[in-house]
Amino acid sequence: MKNWGLLVVLLLGLFACERNNSPVENLPPETVMAIDSIQRTGALRLNANVHLHWFGSDADGFIAYYKVKVDDGAVATTTSTDSVFTFVIDAGLDSSDVRIEVTAVDHQGAEDPTPATLWVPLKNAPPVAQIDADELEPDSAKIVLTMRWGASDVDGDETLVEAEVRLNNGPWTGIDLTQGLLSFALRPSGTQAALFQNGFLVDSTMAGAVADSLNVVYLRVKDWAGSYSEVDTSAAFYWESKAAPMLVLNSQPAYIGAQYKSWLDTIGDAYDFVQMDAITGVGIPSYWNPTMRLLFEQYQRILLFTDATQFPNNGGTDYLLNILAPSVQAYVQNGGKIFTSAQLTGTMDMTAINDVYPISGSVVAPGQARLTNDSAMVPVDTSGGRPTIRPKNIVLGVTPVVPAADANAYYTAQLTKIAGWTGDNTVGAIRARNGEVFEVFFSIPLHQFSRPTGTNGGDLLEYILNEEF
Repeated sequence: MKNWGLLVVLLLGLFACERNNSPVENLPPETVMAIDSIQRTGALRLNANVHLHWFGSDADGFIAYYKVKVDDGAVATTTSTDSVFTFVIDAGLDSSDVRIEVTAVDHQGAEDPTPATLWVPLKNAPPVAQIDADELEPDSAKIVLTMRWGASDVDGDETLVEAEVRLNNGPWTGIDLTQGLLSFALRPSGTQAALFQNGFLVDSTMAGAVADSLNVVYLRVKDWAGSYSEVDTSAAFYWESKAAPMLVLNSQPAYIGAQYKSWLDTIGDAYDFVQMDAITGVGIPSYWNPTMRLLFEQYQRILLFTDATQFPNNGGTDYLLNILAPSVQAYVQNGGKIFTSAQLTGTMDMTAINDVYPISGSVVAPGQARLTNDSAMVPVDTSGGRPTIRPKNIVLGVTPVVPAADANAYYTAQLTKIAGWTGDNTVGAIRARNGEVFEVFFSIPLHQFSRPTGTNGGDLLEYILNEEF
């Protein structure tokens, strides 16, 4: 009996050995979606971005990767167990059902014969277009208006494919989705505008503008399913047309602006006038740049009258000379001519304006320099009829300037120096190109020279306009 038992054990061992040495068929893996159905209808359908999860198992090995297919599209392979899908709904449809198929593949290349499948109910959400109306000043448009706009889509901003703007009842004009700053420059015809994005020309003859009247900008965007946003509307703005080849900017009080107007009316040169007020915001553009650069481009000559008042700029405040420096630089480089009458201070940071205007700094010293009413501002070159002018009252705190390397001293002041003040007395600088003057700068406000008799600031202004420019 013991011998038969030993024989059975040996035989069983032999059979076992033969069974282990024979090839074993690889079992296919199994694929499972994290969810097996999505029950959503009507407005509850999902938007275009859907995050899906899956996993696989293999009884005799491990999962090497997954095959993923959307509808009848190409098969993609991945080792990830999740992905965010951005689905494209066919144009003209507001809803769709998309089939997702995921197949696990094991380490020996065997594929799940019953892939996990999920139908995803989708609904296209229309995009949203918005003009930033809070930053649009209704009375800030003098030929040029700038505004910010934006667009979004709950399906993902990448689903946006088109943006358009319209002036009043004019035609829609396409714009770049990535450029968020729109500028409109009224053309001389009064019925068209030049359209800019971030300061670059898009369309030079955009129809629909109405000069010397209220205007409205309309905006809409479209997504890749062909759905348009609701049309957004800007605040109404009065678009004043260009009436003359010369622009006058006055940032001093209105009564001082009236003085300049009186002189200019006597001279007889036609001009457009903009009064700026740092407190009320009158005349201040929503965006200094590119608005002022585009505005300057419309004129042959610019007269700038300013003082040491600081204006709002990029969430802070700054002197108007500094704010306008980039626009002035672009303007003169393109052939424009500018006269500037400004009030400087000893504490003013000149970094932004040095060499933009025909000066490279100011003269600062302890004490004070004054120009009394029995003294004068005199031309460096007395030939040619340049007038000598005297102030109406004492001018306190005069800040002389240093002419830029490519500029020349133009006027000096007969200064009274108090408490040890020392330094040069140049208060006017001039810059020419190819023998033609294109910049004149004074560091004393010209309205201070408003004597009713004798030569005054108006005479100097007339000489510059008629002889220098």
